[in-house]
Amino acid sequence: MEFLKAISSEEALGVIDSFAADPVKETVSINDVLHRILAEDAVSHEDIPPFPRSLVDGFALKVKDIQGAKETSPVFLYIQGEIKIGEAASVELEDGKCIYLTTGAMIPEGADGVVMQEFVRTAGDAVEVTKTLHRGENICFQGEDITKGKIVLQRGRKVTAFDVGLFSVIGMPDVPVYKRPVAGIISTGDEIVSVEEAPPFGKIRDINGHTIANILKDNGASCIFFGIGKDTVDSIAGKLELTRECDLVIISGGSSKGQRDYIADAIVRLGGEILFHGINIKPGKPTIFGRLWGRPVFGLPGHPNSCAMVTMRFVLPLLRRLKGEEGYKEKRVPGILSTNIPSTSGVEEYVKVAVREVDGSPYVTPIFSKSPVISSFVDASGYIIVPEGKDGYEKDEKVEVCLFE
Repeated sequence: MEFLKAISSEEALGVIDSFAADPVKETVSINDVLHRILAEDAVSHEDIPPFPRSLVDGFALKVKDIQGAKETSPVFLYIQGEIKIGEAASVELEDGKCIYLTTGAMIPEGADGVVMQEFVRTAGDAVEVTKTLHRGENICFQGEDITKGKIVLQRGRKVTAFDVGLFSVIGMPDVPVYKRPVAGIISTGDEIVSVEEAPPFGKIRDINGHTIANILKDNGASCIFFGIGKDTVDSIAGKLELTRECDLVIISGGSSKGQRDYIADAIVRLGGEILFHGINIKPGKPTIFGRLWGRPVFGLPGHPNSCAMVTMRFVLPLLRRLKGEEGYKEKRVPGILSTNIPSTSGVEEYVKVAVREVDGSPYVTPIFSKSPVISSFVDASGYIIVPEGKDGYEKDEKVEVCLFE
């Protein structure tokens, strides 16, 4: 089988996007729903508010009774009573009278306006109203916020804190969501040791396992780390065997066509299929994508810079489908380059950048680094894409920055 035949990023994303994703539903408490993905439309089964409410402290009245009222010529109304917040309005407002309400109190039948108490002077059992109103002023009517039967949030939406407030108001203590995809993560390489160890000369601590896991966790996945595999087909295949129950598998290191790169061979040995091996990008060319036990598996480059970039650019789109998220739009901002960005024509290149404001304009500064370097991500705001057919960008040229989230 011929491996490492690079395809374009567009072709790679097309292959990834065609992989079937069947997220599974579950129901969680409203207390645990933040940032989860809705598995069903959220529908209100009642009007919100369920009764007309006052928006101010003041007096409920009939607007026709105070036509022409002003400071120099007030209108007198008799006080019929008071309705406190939390009480049901059990009386009907009579002509020429008013009822005192606090903010949020129920509007009595017959009233069609509420005058703020700042525009009322009390005189015993009557008031002087010094301002006219229009019908409905200072009232939130039944169903004005949400009508019964309305879809308030659509399936596939990532739940925000404000969405949780909507679940509360429509009486939805349990919410149907999609289960978090479980990602199995493996690092490989004879030179890799765990972060707890002091690496002897010639070896380095595992970077990719922790970086990948936290990128995925930050985007809604549950992650299981299956340890560090050696540079042999047997070792990598043994680690892959442990991931059978995972929804997604990511293995880093050993994806290029070198003497000691065995990921593709291990996938095939276990009965899997390589869907592509190589993307015409920099960094990240030797990326593998395949199918193993009916589930997607990525083989990512071992260099941390390449590994992290490919995870964000190619793994996350599939993860979002696996978790049921719909309508996602990558956050992008325009900016002006502070310096030239050279690039090799014929390869799509990803350049990390920092974005800062200068005199109110966003300026973009490239952060150049080699593939093994991970520290450059700390200062980066995002990255720009240099297309295959472009020989870089020039200083002061307008660019679009894909933001890291």
